[in-house]
Amino acid sequence: MSQKIDINVDMGESFGRYVLGDDEALMPYVTSANIATGFHAADPVVMEQTVKWAAQYGVAPGAHVGLPDMRGFGRRRIDISPSELRGDVLYQLGALEAFLKVHGLKMQHIKPHGILYRMVGEEDRYIEPFLDACADYNPELIIMLHQGCEALKRAEERGLPTAHEILIDLGYDAQGNWLLERVKQARSPEEVAARALRAVTEGVIDTIDGGDVPVQGVTVCIHGDAPNAPAVAKAVHSALIAAGVTPASLTEPT
Repeated sequence: MSQKIDINVDMGESFGRYVLGDDEALMPYVTSANIATGFHAADPVVMEQTVKWAAQYGVAPGAHVGLPDMRGFGRRRIDISPSELRGDVLYQLGALEAFLKVHGLKMQHIKPHGILYRMVGEEDRYIEPFLDACADYNPELIIMLHQGCEALKRAEERGLPTAHEILIDLGYDAQGNWLLERVKQARSPEEVAARALRAVTEGVIDTIDGGDVPVQGVTVCIHGDAPNAPAVAKAVHSALIAAGVTPASLTEPT
């Protein structure tokens, strides 16, 4: 059986006349789309257009839920309450679901955005409310977070589906923690492709201090707000195929 990997991308992050990223150019090279749900970015028109492209290119859609902070693009911490977290997650899931229903698509996964990713992945006061919201909304919804985080461990204990993610276009420290960029920096497409290939085939990724740390996952992430995101996605897609790795969504049959 040949090896396969999901390539996910954060997208749908434009708003009104302000365009961020080239979402349609990304679509041919990815297998899952994390679609912004209106809190950290996006508006209803952008959400629907992104869903249309996902349908056109056969990309599996997921909800990219974030904090209500468009000015900070969801990358600034807000100390919301656990009940606010639950309500915000459910609200955003429902918003995306409307467009998916109209266009005949099924929501594959949920992935938190920005600093919320770290909050619900690692902080005890937010983990259970987040998992409760996911399970109450749809217990078949795949929860996408970074490998080894506490939320994934608890989700799996509860029998909820998960997808361990490797963030191939972000830096890692020596402890294996990914590093948040307030403004996404461009990386060489060839560099990201090489990191993706090592992560998938060797189970390691380089760190900012020049070492390597072990990684393991079923999906690799590309950030759509990087200035050269389409070139990065194309390079990653090509490198994986050349190495005999098949890009496939999380729910695509093997």
